[in-house]
Amino acid sequence: MWQDIALSFLGIIFTLNLLPQLKDIIYKKGCLNTITCLTTGVGCIIVGFIDITLHLSNAAFVSVITGIIWLLLLIFSIKNSKNPPIQQKCLNRDVSNNSIERG
Repeated sequence: MWQDIALSFLGIIFTLNLLPQLKDIIYKKGCLNTITCLTTGVGCIIVGFIDITLHLSNAAFVSVITGIIWLLLLIFSIKNSKNPPIQQKCLNRDVSNNSIERG
C-alpha cells in the first residue's frame, strides 16, 4: 500500500529529528515537559497498534519506535530534573537556587 510507505517515510523523518534531542537529554543538557513526553510516547505506540490493524506493518514499526524514543525522553527528563547539573534549567525552574523563573 502506498499509505504504508508514505506514513513510514514521514515517521522515519520524525524519528530522526528526535535523535539529537535524545542525545542531549542523555548527556544531561536539559529536560522536556514530562506530560508532553508521556502523552506523545503513549500516543505513538497506540497509533502503531492501530496501524497494525490496518495492515500497515512498516508504519506500525516506525510509530512504535518513535513512541519508545519519546518514552526514553520522558525517563531521562525525569532523571535530569531530579539530579540536574549546576546552573541547568529544567521544567522552567532555576535549580541552582530553587526559584521559579519569571518571564
